[in-house]
Amino acid sequence: MNARVFLQPFRAALQQAWAQRPPREQQLLRWGGGFLVLLALWSLAIEPAWRTWQSAPAQQALLDAQTQTMRQLQAQAQRLQKPNPISRSESVQWLQNNLANLGPDAQVSFQGESATLNLNAAPPEALARWMTQARERALAMPLQAQLQPAPAAGPDNNAAPKTPLLRGTMVLRLP
Repeated sequence: MNARVFLQPFRAALQQAWAQRPPREQQLLRWGGGFLVLLALWSLAIEPAWRTWQSAPAQQALLDAQTQTMRQLQAQAQRLQKPNPISRSESVQWLQNNLANLGPDAQVSFQGESATLNLNAAPPEALARWMTQARERALAMPLQAQLQPAPAAGPDNNAAPKTPLLRGTMVLRLP
């Protein structure tokens, strides 16, 4: 009720100002007010919905592409979580056949469920690649490693090799 009492003087002043206007001006003000209402309706309700409706197909195509990519990544992750079954003999064969990048003196020996890799002058990057492939392809998991820098080779022992080399042993668990 307070709001009604408070607004009564303003309402009376508006009614008096309206009554003083000629009919033609009242008609123009009605049309102008109607136009402003339609403009507000367009700006606040219709145009945002129209813009959303216009951009919906492009947004849907983008979301479909993202969904497809996510499904491919999910399938890839599931494949990687389940290693392909490999026999012990296939694992042994892979380990024996892929020693070339670990240096000329690299050897692998097998005893029971483990393999021992002996290195004399292996590049660290080659060893890292070999270990990654051994884990993925031969399902051989490292159990123990004792590696140290290899002494410099050649007549001048004071000169450091261009790439540091590793020597030592590594024990792997076979599947």
